[in-house]
Amino acid sequence: MYGDWKTGKLNSSSPGYHKIVNFCRSAWTNHGLAFGWMDTVCINKESSAELDEFIRSMYKWYERAAACIIYLAETQYIADIHLDRWFTHGWTFQELLAPNYVKFYNQDWQCFRSSRSQAIVSQITKATTITDRELSRIHLAPLSRRMQLAAAREVTHEEDTAYSLMGIFNVSIAPVYGKGAERSFARLLHEILNTTSE
Repeated sequence: MYGDWKTGKLNSSSPGYHKIVNFCRSAWTNHGLAFGWMDTVCINKESSAELDEFIRSMYKWYERAAACIIYLAETQYIADIHLDRWFTHGWTFQELLAPNYVKFYNQDWQCFRSSRSQAIVSQITKATTITDRELSRIHLAPLSRRMQLAAAREVTHEEDTAYSLMGIFNVSIAPVYGKGAERSFARLLHEILNTTSE
């Protein structure tokens, strides 16, 4: 979508277009934010240098965001949250854990009251096994627990199994594609072991 957005050749009837419009509207109307960042339109994946920078920086951006808007395309009611595939994706792990302020929106772009309400937290735990304490203090969780939480997540490129976890472990490695998940994960583990006493 980055290329379409940049050239102005957007299909106004596409789900992606409506997602962008609703994201911007919600950011302004509900959170008073004049600027927003969305990975699908703000990352030029054809530029390896830009992709490298974004992959390494995303966790910090989420961490410093005034608000993180999470759109659950398969969810209508709070009771359905745990069934949404959003919770199975590799890259969404950091969106869930890094921000200080998160707001969940359902498939109709209706905002759920509070991302830290007991009803929502229990649904998140049901979907991911992440506890309330871990949601706000993931860096205090043991390395083995963080690995366990990330293990079953799905990615498009197998190497992203490792790269999507850099922020969770507070490390940085250069993203290299085409070498396989095993090699990228070995590089991640090497960097983690070099920076921790655990």
